[in-house]
Amino acid sequence: MPDPKQSFAVDDRREWLRIDDTLLLEYRVVGEPYVPTSVPDAAAAEETITTFISKPTNDLLAFAQLHEGEALLVPWLKKIDWILEAVLHRLVRMSKETIQLPRLTEVNISGGGVSFSLPRRLQAGDQLDLHIILPPFSAIQARVDVMHATPVDGKDGAWWTGTCYTQISQDDHECLIRHILHVQAERLRARHFTQPPTT
Repeated sequence: MPDPKQSFAVDDRREWLRIDDTLLLEYRVVGEPYVPTSVPDAAAAEETITTFISKPTNDLLAFAQLHEGEALLVPWLKKIDWILEAVLHRLVRMSKETIQLPRLTEVNISGGGVSFSLPRRLQAGDQLDLHIILPPFSAIQARVDVMHATPVDGKDGAWWTGTCYTQISQDDHECLIRHILHVQAERLRARHFTQPPTT
């Protein structure tokens, strides 16, 4: 968790910076013993590992404007990913416990908090420790308070949970704001180019 001495009060004026996104996210309920998230079967475990390893590299390649010399590094990055993935698959097969990894999660994230689906209902005032990986690979940590939880339509046992940051380092918060601004700019640019020209 970020050092409270290095944390700061989130500026309410940044609340409008809000996007829907899909990010690698891991959470733990403060005050509860650590329990690894169960994965229903081997195929789901392999998919979680593959996503965790491949998404940051794919994001990096999508963000980067590689020159000819840098492009030669791509096969090596893919090779490193392949080795890491093979090692994690082996560890999962050997281990009697689930290996905890951030999972790809649909979120609504802003400068003031983040909402996402949980497989259980939490109460307002509960606290979570979050680890979120922003593309291409910036890991941020935050402690959040649960504000509300509502059932997700069509998904039994799923609760859309809204939270607000109570502890987050200034560097992590600035990184988050930059990510949101970048995504907003890219989406506005894409929308501009797909709109038919006016006559």
